[in-house]
Amino acid sequence: MTRTIDIPTFQAAIVRNCSPTLAGIKPASLFTYPGVYAHQDGSGATAPIADRRARLLNVIARCNHELDPLGIHLSVLVWRPCGALVYAYRPNSLATYLADLRAKTALAKEGYDTDNLPLCLAHLASRIALASNNAAECACGQTRCALDHQASCGNGCTCEFPHEIGYFLGYPYDDVHEFIVQHGENYKIFGPWKVYTNVGQALATFDSYRACTKYLTHIYQQGCTLGQLVQATR
Repeated sequence: MTRTIDIPTFQAAIVRNCSPTLAGIKPASLFTYPGVYAHQDGSGATAPIADRRARLLNVIARCNHELDPLGIHLSVLVWRPCGALVYAYRPNSLATYLADLRAKTALAKEGYDTDNLPLCLAHLASRIALASNNAAECACGQTRCALDHQASCGNGCTCEFPHEIGYFLGYPYDDVHEFIVQHGENYKIFGPWKVYTNVGQALATFDSYRACTKYLTHIYQQGCTLGQLVQATR
């Protein structure tokens, strides 16, 4: 399915998928905007795909014009055959979250420099793209393999999916760590993320995410802009 590429449709997707980030209770959110933005066989972008990418980037730029002054930024991390992977984040909040030693230490082992957020996101994007059997293309243009032990990837690259992405979504540090160590198994409950540690706190957070999304969806449908949604939750 290819979703219409226009401001109303894209903004509705932002509200549906990123309300907790708009409201400031989550440093970042990630979602797929459906459409063919890369060839399944990994070949270069043809004119229709290039046009589709350009139109989406134009819509995102217009949204960023409104959101950047409010401390929120949108970007495409990876172009995929099934859609564009769109990342909405609060740079200041995310940098603070990643500065914690629990995230900083874990990410350093995977080659991230958490003192440089743009490079961190480029590194993450390349690791996601390289885990997609080359059917995806890093939107930042980085083609070097992100894994320390491998200088470059050929067509047969099968890099493991970067499960450290949980840190870039602001999930509890201990839950991200346990998810990686236990390969996503043996969790206690799951919702927006798989929970291994504080179940009570996680359930409360799940409820806050749902309530936030319901509230912002309601006022968005009354005609509020994205900027007004952000202001309404301050």
